[in-house]
Amino acid sequence: MVRLLLPFTHGIDASAITSALALAQRLDATLLLLSLIRLPQASNKRPGWEAIQQSRDFLEFVQHKATRLGVPVERTELYTRNATRSIRAFAQEMECSGIVLAVRREAGVLLATHEVEQLLEEKSLPIYVVSLLARNSLFSLPRWLPRGLAPFQQRSS
Repeated sequence: MVRLLLPFTHGIDASAITSALALAQRLDATLLLLSLIRLPQASNKRPGWEAIQQSRDFLEFVQHKATRLGVPVERTELYTRNATRSIRAFAQEMECSGIVLAVRREAGVLLATHEVEQLLEEKSLPIYVVSLLARNSLFSLPRWLPRGLAPFQQRSS
């Protein structure tokens, strides 16, 4: 069974979600949704209500779209202090065939840009990079790029 991981930390984006679902549908895969809620560094503090609500909204939104497209999904919500470490561990534990990452204009979508960059450094897990066109473009057809062609890997320092 093919399982693709779609991680999320912030910023629900319909085009990124639709593209991930289309990829899962094309590969006849189950899409594993991993919504990560960051725990504050101070152990006595709780995550903000907004982060929890956004996580739940993401899971519900993707579930709704997946049901309409006939794409099987599995949902997990996880509290963490280190999102990229949690994503890697979850992908390995769940024996995922790859991780789906979305980018637009060299910035992470659904994840922070630094999180996307850290995951791209990982060589042991296959990565599917969904490169989205700018929001104001006439056409926003996704392109699935192999890891080596990820747009912001070509960025100069």
